Amino acid sequence: MALFYASDITDTTKTYTLSEEESKHCIRVLRKKKDDEIELVNGKGGQFFALICDAHEKRCQVEITRTIFHSPSKAIHIGLAPTKNMDRIEWFVEKATELGLTKLSFLSCTNNERTAVKLERVNKIAIGAMKQSKRFYLPEICELIPFNLFVANNPGGYIGHCYESEKQEITTLQKDAVFLIGPEGDFTEKEVQHALENDYTAITLSTFRLRTETAALTAVFGLNAQF
Repeated sequence: MALFYASDITDTTKTYTLSEEESKHCIRVLRKKKDDEIELVNGKGGQFFALICDAHEKRCQVEITRTIFHSPSKAIHIGLAPTKNMDRIEWFVEKATELGLTKLSFLSCTNNERTAVKLERVNKIAIGAMKQSKRFYLPEICELIPFNLFVANNPGGYIGHCYESEKQEITTLQKDAVFLIGPEGDFTEKEVQHALENDYTAITLSTFRLRTETAALTAVFGLNAQF
């Protein structure tokens, strides 16, 4: 069944008008017609079955026939320094959303090569991945925040880095906490120390050196499998 995103639909909604973009996809691309059944998600756990009552390609209106609410799964929060090439970040967002990412915080670190992120584009990637994978929660994606401030506001997580030091295996993750992944030049030793002083645990992700987006996806796998 065709799936569409409706961010502001609720469990009390009786009729709903799709956005112009979703209407165009529904009517012009998929050639849906009046009385066809479609499925909507709001990214907040809601799954809505509906019948098309006005097959307009700019403002398709539907009647809600059945609603299901899905409880949230485990929290998977990644703190990530964006790469210079945004294609890599978009790839990560797509795959991580499919795997159940719930929150992504972009970190401003000393070695960052990128100082700004267009969240609108990243959110669009996440919406597409949510629909494609038939998940019911859209990950929260946050603006760039200075590394030290983020760590101070979110103590007691995990951090992956490339320095020689005592680290735990990723299979030992035992708590619901953020996992920090650094930029292409890695965190500075000072940043790692700041995290450790705020109760972060250093985790080894691989015996090999991983790209930023690969390390971040590995962290998603680790957090997903922690219980």
